[in-house]
Amino acid sequence: KVGLLNLPVQKEMWCKRKGAQFTMILAGCRGTGKTTFLNTLVGEELESEITTCEPMQVRDRKYHLQEDKFDMDLTVVDMPDFGANIDNQNTWLPLVKYIEYQYRSYLIQEEQPLRHQLKDNRVHVCVYFINPTNTELSSLDIESMKEISKRVSLIPVIARSDTLNKDELHNFKNIITKTLKQNEIEVCKYVTDTFATEKINTHSPYAIIGSNVLYTNPDGKLVRARKYGWGMVEVENSDHCDFVHIRDLLMSEHLLDLISAMETHYILFRQRFLRQRLNSAKTALNQTDPFPLNALNGEEDGLASYVMYKKTLGLDDMVMLEKYSGEEEQLQQEARNHLDDIIRKQEGKFREHKAALYTKQKIYNNDLEEIYQTVRLLEKEIEKL
Repeated sequence: KVGLLNLPVQKEMWCKRKGAQFTMILAGCRGTGKTTFLNTLVGEELESEITTCEPMQVRDRKYHLQEDKFDMDLTVVDMPDFGANIDNQNTWLPLVKYIEYQYRSYLIQEEQPLRHQLKDNRVHVCVYFINPTNTELSSLDIESMKEISKRVSLIPVIARSDTLNKDELHNFKNIITKTLKQNEIEVCKYVTDTFATEKINTHSPYAIIGSNVLYTNPDGKLVRARKYGWGMVEVENSDHCDFVHIRDLLMSEHLLDLISAMETHYILFRQRFLRQRLNSAKTALNQTDPFPLNALNGEEDGLASYVMYKKTLGLDDMVMLEKYSGEEEQLQQEARNHLDDIIRKQEGKFREHKAALYTKQKIYNNDLEEIYQTVRLLEKEIEKL
């Protein structure tokens, strides 16, 4: 025996010494219980409800968790005023830019000769909170989940699900599932473990309840729950909500699956980013490329791809090579075009309204003139009398 049986033990000890890093986005409108969910998830009050933040600002908060001598650095990202504007078109854009910025930052660090201090702040998962309306999803929810799911694993949850009865909750889950399918929004897209995907498909969208208050249940146990006049809803009771299932997914059972799925999202981003870089290099170098970019995939033409890539790194004056992904410009242009359309429509409505007011004013003036003439005639008749 050479001691191969000790490898699992060595791996476990190595993981304990190294610890873990996990980053998740909590997205959704204000009042959906994101802070309460976070506190309930880790079993501690990490964040209070009263926080201040600049408008449309994405903030990240870092926490250090420890359990049985295992350390984890948890980063929680959110946008407190998400969906709070009158026009919420492209409200998701700051979150998408944050995700891609972290991918880009990691990619640039990978290119450096010294990588022993590489910082990995890539986002592993986004938990998206949906208001318990029991109606159709809003366009904000649909567009936000569609864009976010393209870049990171998405987990939709029904916030404050105790406001719905069982029939309403079942109906709302069906509405969400149907809407996601119609809009080609995949939940945890690149999670490949069969056991994990079966559980996700069974419980998604997760109906959750959060509470930081402990009560004694009928069995005499101290549990986190929400208490009402008609009874008590236990957070960790799977008959009452899906909180235990999403906690298993995020923490105890499938965290590594989410990290693996993130790596797949990152690889796809890296491919898009480097192709954009090569295209920029070709334009800047003003040369004819004998190797078309559409052929540079996988191991095919790997040497040609590497030669072109090295040329791009030699252009010190090319700021465009460190530019953000071209998707940012596209998204900003879409946002500007949408704003221009709104302005044009509003200006058209204002012109129509102004023309209608002028027409009414003209009619009123004519009526006043007629009344004035009538009064003058009556005054003359009175004078004759």
